[in-house]
Amino acid sequence: MTVRPNVDRDSAVWWARIAAHELVFQRCVDCARWRWPDRAMCNACGSFAWRHEPASGNGEIASWIVNHHRFSADSPVPYVVLTVRVDEQPDLLLPGAFDGAHDDPRLAIGARVTVGFRDLPGEPAAALLTWSVAAPQAGGPRQNSSTRLI
Repeated sequence: MTVRPNVDRDSAVWWARIAAHELVFQRCVDCARWRWPDRAMCNACGSFAWRHEPASGNGEIASWIVNHHRFSADSPVPYVVLTVRVDEQPDLLLPGAFDGAHDDPRLAIGARVTVGFRDLPGEPAAALLTWSVAAPQAGGPRQNSSTRLI
């Protein structure tokens, strides 16, 4: 049995967009802060005005865990779950499966990753996030939320 997302009132739009292979986050209309998971009120300014906006799908590994526990019969073990600091905002962290081996030498705090999607069998349509190590960018190191170039 495949584990499927537990969709509720607050997360329905987000899961529908993930099923369509679109990464979006709520963004406050008043203060422009991004937020995830979806919720009614902005925790920065208290506004109830928000909209979903497309995200870049890029970030860096903030942490990871190699899991050896099988949660369903079709879950291969071991597998890696990443926590990714997305480029949109330094305090926005998003979990997802690593699209690679549990002993991949590229797994490192600060490694650049890009989002992908893994479709789940069955109806209604559903997908889960995956993260892949990004191809190196030309032009040297990239400054990001946890790196300061001096």
